[in-house]
Amino acid sequence: MAELQVTSRRNFTALAWHGTFTAAAMALTQPTTILPAYVVALGGSSLLVGLMLTVLLAGGVVPELLFAHVVEGSARKRPYLLIAVFSRAGAWLVLGGLTLLFAKSAGSVLLFLLFALLATFAIGGSLGNVAYTDIYGKSIAPGERGRFYASRQFLGSFAALGVTYAAGVLLQGSSKDPRHVYALLFLATGLLMLLAGIGFLLVREQPTAPQPQLPLSQYLRQIPTLWRQDPSLRALVIIENIASLHLMLLPFYMLLAEVRLHVPPSAVALYTMAQVVGGAFSNLLWGTMNDRLGSASILRACLALGAILPLLALVLVAFAPSAFFLTFILLGAAINSRNLAYNNVLVDLSPVALRATYTGLVGTLTAPTLVLPLIGGTLIALFGYSSVFAFVALTLLVALLTVGRSRALSSPPRG
Repeated sequence: MAELQVTSRRNFTALAWHGTFTAAAMALTQPTTILPAYVVALGGSSLLVGLMLTVLLAGGVVPELLFAHVVEGSARKRPYLLIAVFSRAGAWLVLGGLTLLFAKSAGSVLLFLLFALLATFAIGGSLGNVAYTDIYGKSIAPGERGRFYASRQFLGSFAALGVTYAAGVLLQGSSKDPRHVYALLFLATGLLMLLAGIGFLLVREQPTAPQPQLPLSQYLRQIPTLWRQDPSLRALVIIENIASLHLMLLPFYMLLAEVRLHVPPSAVALYTMAQVVGGAFSNLLWGTMNDRLGSASILRACLALGAILPLLALVLVAFAPSAFFLTFILLGAAINSRNLAYNNVLVDLSPVALRATYTGLVGTLTAPTLVLPLIGGTLIALFGYSSVFAFVALTLLVALLTVGRSRALSSPPRG
């Protein structure tokens, strides 16, 4: 028992280390700020910016079920995690090096390589997510999962805030051509991801009994059976697809402030810091709620925040413009509650032997939500902010009431 407790503490620390440095790395390559600016600096269009986001989102989700077929039959999942983390780090190191050498002479070639390397990064993340869910479920006891995610996201938020500030200083001090700064940011991202990988090297994985690997066709044929037999799985997929309507509005809270309030560019920094701080401090609440009330309680809180946010934004724009930063504090809390809720509910409801399959299945069945930001922009152009924001709030309120009545997600953890 003592050895098990030591291993648990070691894995807790190792996985928190990985999460903290990964959050810092991702802050340097934000797909809503840094990468679009890089694409434009290379001569790319808004269409290519949209395509870049699609590659990142789709590459991280679509292959999950195929990876689950490979990973699930292995007694140890850590080798797949190491492949994922070092391939992802390598993608950024290569992009940074190429940008440093050729940004001024081969912009179109770099654009092509950017998409290839982003696809490598995203697909590596898809593989890593399948393996990580299994190792996380084996390494962190159910009663400690809330505290773990709260600690990881709290530390990661402040690491992200620090590197984001440093990136801002670099970009502000750059010349009219900031491409060399992007190269440094990409190289720093790769190095931070290598540091994050040290956490996986330190994990002590408890091997599971190896499962016979079914032919892919037979493996896929078992999916409908799992779907029919497990009401918890169905409930999670349905609720996650509905709750993903919140994602539809993520790019548009800032645009709402620009269109209705005509905020200056300096407001971007204020709102970004408000979001990071809101997310960081909310983790203290989410961790306690998860461990005392269960992961389904965070899911309900996530849906409640998703319903409140659009209405709050509309009210503040109309009656208290100077307090609009409160929207971003709540947005940070909502994003972190979502990350904690869905990961922990997934781990809790998944049978240990099928954890990789459940991860891949949920990812695949929620893939259609990847186009929601594009749909949101189209709807706002047609019907305006107020109508779309109110629609999303009402839909999430209905989802909240559905989860409140359902017991399918509140069953005791299976592993």
